[in-house]
Amino acid sequence: MIQFDADYVDKLNEQYKGGRFIKAAIVTENLSPLTLKYWADNAEPLVFQGNTYQPLKMRWEGIKTSQGMLLQGATLTVSNIGGAASSYLRTMDITGNPCTIQLLHADLLNTLTNYWQRKYKILGLNANNMVATFTVGRNLGRNKLPRGVILSDEFPGISNDVPRIL
Repeated sequence: MIQFDADYVDKLNEQYKGGRFIKAAIVTENLSPLTLKYWADNAEPLVFQGNTYQPLKMRWEGIKTSQGMLLQGATLTVSNIGGAASSYLRTMDITGNPCTIQLLHADLLNTLTNYWQRKYKILGLNANNMVATFTVGRNLGRNKLPRGVILSDEFPGISNDVPRIL
């Protein structure tokens, strides 16, 4: 399991001396017409896949990835220097909108390579003078519910602690 905690990207950059990894986020402001906001944890704006990512210091917490991909929520915290993030959240309610987080490599922005990304929904927002926090997660709709749950009383060989989902 990989935990994308606050120090993960810093450790990754220390370990791989061949370039720098950048945290990025794409937030959907409006669904119709589709309006997207691009942010990157970089000192200056960067262009990736024809989109300009605006610089915004960010921190990821609680983002975990594994083969089972847990459905727990995570938080994206962005800097509120000059009140830009809090004024943005006051003018626009983006709760429930899609959000994509990406881990990009600075040297590979102009190449056709795969990069790590996860799609979430914005579940909640909070801002103060220092930071703005986006709580993100995945909502399971009716068409995405598990087809069946295997319980220990049906199959005595499995543990009571962890239900198995089909």
